[in-house]
Amino acid sequence: MAAINARDFADPISRRLARGEQIGAGSQLWLDPRGESTLSIINGGIVDPQPYPIGPDVTLYRFGSTAQEVAGVMSGGWWLERRELDQLISWSRINQRSLGYAVRLLCCVPPEWGSALNFLIAVRTVGSIMAWRGLANTAVAAYVPPAGMPKFAGGTTVITARNDTAALRVPQLFIPGTRSPGGPSAMFSFTGQWQTDGAADWVFGSGG
Repeated sequence: MAAINARDFADPISRRLARGEQIGAGSQLWLDPRGESTLSIINGGIVDPQPYPIGPDVTLYRFGSTAQEVAGVMSGGWWLERRELDQLISWSRINQRSLGYAVRLLCCVPPEWGSALNFLIAVRTVGSIMAWRGLANTAVAAYVPPAGMPKFAGGTTVITARNDTAALRVPQLFIPGTRSPGGPSAMFSFTGQWQTDGAADWVFGSGG
């Protein structure tokens, strides 16, 4: 049986997004003075994404913000399986840090990207789907203070992938099609939600 998101997965852009390619016209490096030959900037994403089939009735997890509706969190592309969620929970307990901090550090998710990571949802796959799977890549993001805020409040966050240490490797899933109209409801059935943390414990520009 074909995967529910087979068409989205087959689109070449899906792997590019999974590997963190910035595909906008303004996110290209010029390889020649006229900009006729360009190279996409890679920031975050998965190192060497590999095709990963997921069968029906499999529970998946995704972090978001309490300010979001469940539907908003479900429409994101980045997910985890239970084994990886347990790994993050274990790391946060051993190191006495919030679960959101563990996600930021081990999955390379800068706070500047907007998610508070204090909200967790669980879904169950309705049928077979395809995902890209792999280890996190280093991510960089800059925070520019809005008008009225001191400039020194800005900074750049660099979260370096820690894939050289086996205990810190957390494979992630990128599932194409979650942003397509009706995509989440076609692939998932919602099963639960949890607020995971209180106050944020990561400072913009902290560098991890």
